[in-house]
Amino acid sequence: MGIYMYVSSEDRITKRKVTDSVVNEEFQEALKCDPSLMIEEHPRKVVKGVFKKRVEDKTYYSLYHETPAHDGTAYQARLQSSGSGEKNIVIAYLHGIINGYAAGNKI
Repeated sequence: MGIYMYVSSEDRITKRKVTDSVVNEEFQEALKCDPSLMIEEHPRKVVKGVFKKRVEDKTYYSLYHETPAHDGTAYQARLQSSGSGEKNIVIAYLHGIINGYAAGNKI
């Protein structure tokens, strides 16, 4: 069973870009191959150390695939947990989509 979220018309616009230029460039390229993709970024402060003095700013990403309803309209999206996480995981997942599309279409 997957994890789903409700998709509004505003989400279809706002969840198609992120602030990190490298991730956004890869996402836009993958979006050409799979238009159902959506992305969301979560900036977090990670506290490390024995006395919790060192703070790092990290950004985590969640990738979703829009899931169409029976009438063809998309109103929900499924979380792709294997492609969500830190920057390197998301880029690897997006590369897989791009390479799979290129291999299937002999680009």
